[in-house]
Amino acid sequence: MNTNRTVSCRATAATRWTKARALYWSLCALGIAVAASAGEGSPQFITFDAPGAGAIPGAYQGTGCLNFIDCSVVLNKHGAITGYYLAANNVYHGFVRSPEGEFTTFDAPGADTTPGSFNGTDPYAINDLGVITGAYSDVNGVHGFLRSPEGAFTTFDVPGGSLLTIPVALNLEGSVVGSVLDQNAVWHAFLRKRDGTFKTFSAPGGCDTSFSTSGCTGTGALSINVSGTISGGYADNNLVLHGLVRSPEGKLTTFDAPGAGAVPGSYQGTSCVDCAAPLNQFGVIAGYYIDANYVVHGFLRSPRGEIRTFDAPPDAGSFGFGCSGACPLGLNDSGAITGSYQDANNVWHGFVRSPEGKFTTFDAPGADNTPGLGNGTFPVSINEQGAIAGFYLDKNEVNHGFLRLPAEDD
Repeated sequence: MNTNRTVSCRATAATRWTKARALYWSLCALGIAVAASAGEGSPQFITFDAPGAGAIPGAYQGTGCLNFIDCSVVLNKHGAITGYYLAANNVYHGFVRSPEGEFTTFDAPGADTTPGSFNGTDPYAINDLGVITGAYSDVNGVHGFLRSPEGAFTTFDVPGGSLLTIPVALNLEGSVVGSVLDQNAVWHAFLRKRDGTFKTFSAPGGCDTSFSTSGCTGTGALSINVSGTISGGYADNNLVLHGLVRSPEGKLTTFDAPGAGAVPGSYQGTSCVDCAAPLNQFGVIAGYYIDANYVVHGFLRSPRGEIRTFDAPPDAGSFGFGCSGACPLGLNDSGAITGSYQDANNVWHGFVRSPEGKFTTFDAPGADNTPGLGNGTFPVSINEQGAIAGFYLDKNEVNHGFLRLPAEDD
C-alpha cells in the first residue's frame, strides 16, 4: 500500500521484528463435539494465481502480500477465498475465488491505481455470506470498504477526521472491526455496526501518544464473532504488549499469557495491535506471545479466561513459534489452529495443530525452502472443514495462493 499504510501496519510489524528478531478442554465443557477432518489419506493441495498477478523475480509480487507481513488469503466455511494481489505495475487489487475455482477481481471505488504507487485495494476478511471487508488507498490516505456478494461497495472512514481506517475482520451480521489512526497519530480500535454506526475504544492502561514520536501502537481490534465479542491487543506506556477482549456490552478485559515478557520498550508481551488474534464463535482466542528472551510462543485463551500455552514443532528455530510481527494465524470453531513457523535454516513452514494438540507440518508445492532466504509456506486461515488457505513464496520470491484440503489424521 502507500506510505501512510506503510507507517501503520507494515512499519509497526517491521519495528517489532527488528527489536525481537488446546482448546479441547473448553469445547468439551461446552458440550461441543470436535469436527472430523474432511479429507482422506494425504492432504490435497491446490495452488493458484489471481488473474493479473505480477511475477517479476525478487519483487514480492503475486497473490498474497508484499512479504510475510500484513497478508491476506482467507476463506469462509463454503470454500470461497478472498485476498489481494500485487500486479506487475505495483498496484494492489482484490480478488474472490469461488469454491469452484472461478476468479473475480475488483477495485474499491476511488482506489488509487497509479502505476508504481503500491496503492490499491486490500481485502482482509470474508464472512460465510460472502461479504468482504478491507482497506483501499487513495491520494488522501487509507479507507475502509464492504463488498456485497453481488459486487456492490460501501466505503467508509471512522468519523472524527481519521487519518487511516483499516478494517481487518467482520462477522456474519456484517459488523466490522479494525484500527483507526486519529489526527494526533494515535491508534484506536473501532467497531462499525451493520447499521453504519461507529464505536471507537482504547484499552485501559493503553498508551495514547503519537506512534511517530513515541512508538506507541495504541489499541487495535482484530476479530469479531457472531455474538459481537471482539479480540484485540494494545501496547501500554512502557511499550509492552497485552491482549484485549471486548464483550458485546462493551466491557473491556485485558490479559497476559503466562511467561510473556515485559521488558520496557521491548514490544514483548501478549498479542499486539496488528498481530493475528483469531476468535472463534465460542469465544476462544488464539495468538502469539513473546517471552523475555524474545522467543515466540502460542497461546489459547478459553471464554472463561483460562490460558494454555504451546510451542511449535521441535525443528523451530531460535525465534520459536510464529513470528513477532503481524504474521498470520488461523483458528476454527473446532479448535484447530494453522500458522507458520521458522526453522533453524530461516525457512518458513506451515502447520496444523489439532484440538488435542497434535502438530502436522507441511509445505505448499512449489514453495522455496532454500536455507537462509526466509521464503516458504504461510497459512492464513482455516475453516470448519479443516481446509486451509494461504500463500507461499517460490524460488523467484513471487507469491502464490494455495488451498490445502485436510487428511484424515490432521
